[in-house]
Amino acid sequence: MGKVYTIHDIAIRLNISKSTVSRALRNHPDVSKETKMLVHDMASKLNYQKNILASNLASKNTNLIGVVIPEIARQHFFAQALSGIQKVAKEHGYIVMVCQSNEEFLEEINQVNALVNSRVAGILISLSKETNDYKHIQNAQDRQTPVVLFDRGTDKIEISQVLVDDYKGAYEITNHLIQQGYKNIAHLSGPMSLSISQKRYKGFMDALKDAGRSTTDAYVLQCDNLSLDAKEATERILGLKKRPDAIFCMSDYMAIQVLKELKSNGVKVPEDIALAGFAGDPITEIVEPQLSTVEQPAFDIGVQAAKRLIMEIETDDRETLGFIHKILNTNLLVRESTT
Repeated sequence: MGKVYTIHDIAIRLNISKSTVSRALRNHPDVSKETKMLVHDMASKLNYQKNILASNLASKNTNLIGVVIPEIARQHFFAQALSGIQKVAKEHGYIVMVCQSNEEFLEEINQVNALVNSRVAGILISLSKETNDYKHIQNAQDRQTPVVLFDRGTDKIEISQVLVDDYKGAYEITNHLIQQGYKNIAHLSGPMSLSISQKRYKGFMDALKDAGRSTTDAYVLQCDNLSLDAKEATERILGLKKRPDAIFCMSDYMAIQVLKELKSNGVKVPEDIALAGFAGDPITEIVEPQLSTVEQPAFDIGVQAAKRLIMEIETDDRETLGFIHKILNTNLLVRESTT
């Protein structure tokens, strides 16, 4: 059997960097046509294409990008974010491999370790609700696998993140409810292990405080199982002697469950209780009444996260490149459920 040539061999013969060879082989737009011709000619001479699998293993690099998300079946947000990731990956010659943690920390660890062992070029992660330790992510970075967090981030490790302004979005929709004249606003939060839950809760509380409302008396119910706990939370709200006149849910899917429960109990929205969510899911326009919500730029989050990851994959000096913390704006959508 003849010698198995790698990207390194092509780079040495052409006196260019391995990253340039890699981009040229993937037809990356940043590489000139002349360089691409030289690289492909040399690859042909060395029979590189015939041994591409061995080359990937030898260089510890593939054209695969791993994506780990909590779930996709009930989450329009992640479907849109994946579309953005796929668009950018395709433009740069990468293939996307999607894994679901199912909101389980151990499953997230297993998925990340499997992707690293498969020698993916990089990993995009939206953390599970159970994630409170980041050794598996640090391990991926230590093994020279770039990782970028999106949507759900953390300040516990040094890592690039692409997030939305959860605090501002929650503040704005709570302030909208206050401006509409609602006096007793309840909040259904998510698990406080999630940074998005923490930020949306703080935005809610600060909006009340800035309006001169009592935060001590604010009625907050934590839904650790997200939409699964929304039904029980609504039942508790309806059992109160002094019912809230408005409810802000930390997600649209929770708000849909609340709306269903309110209707089944003969409670009119917004006449009896106003209702708002967070995400901008298309279903909020279909239900009756249409739900006010905070729209997240899901597709753009995917685009920006993928662009950053590819930048970290393809840089020749990752240490100098450093890390970024990018925050994208949300958009308040006022509809029938709060007016």
